[in-house]
Amino acid sequence: MSSAELIRLYLEEQREVMARFPVDDLDRAAELLFETHRAGGTVYGMANGGNAGTVDHFLCDFKHHPFVSEDKTRPLPASVPRLRFVNLCGSPAELTGLSNDLGPEEVFAGALAPFVGPDDLVLAFSGSGNSANVVRALEVARAAGARTVAMTKGDGGKCRALADVCVVVPGTSTFPGQTGGNDNNFHFEDMVLSINHILVGLLKARVAGSLA
Repeated sequence: MSSAELIRLYLEEQREVMARFPVDDLDRAAELLFETHRAGGTVYGMANGGNAGTVDHFLCDFKHHPFVSEDKTRPLPASVPRLRFVNLCGSPAELTGLSNDLGPEEVFAGALAPFVGPDDLVLAFSGSGNSANVVRALEVARAAGARTVAMTKGDGGKCRALADVCVVVPGTSTFPGQTGGNDNNFHFEDMVLSINHILVGLLKARVAGSLA
């Protein structure tokens, strides 16, 4: 196939993913986010690889964007409750320290366990749904009574049973780099960022009182 044909293939597959996206599940996830904000809880985000970088994007957007004016020129009054967000992928020192001391499967769970509670929300991103460090952290979150949302693809893996809401990105791909065991991974990662923007926009509307 030519480069132009592959570009069209990618975009066609992406449109199919969006057409089949589980909107109702994401709507349920948004409600858990709203509950966490109302309760004054903390959102904890975690992922591996490139998605860990997107979790840093979540941190920036969730902490700030819903709490400024529409044109972003001024903050909302201090009386408007903010949302606390913790990026469990954010500190190389913490990640490597916990990996060295507790083992790589415990890096997120070890950071989460001393702090997470029933008012909080844990957001987990794993393409396979079986990433050992993500699965362990979800187990810790459930034991603490926290709300849990996972985003996966394929059959949802172990995360499906551990999360209050599991948003499974649909589809399959024949685009180079996301076939076989890596099936649909580029589209999954695209949708992680899309979900960030959707949830941030919904929270902004809820904070502004404009969400029905």
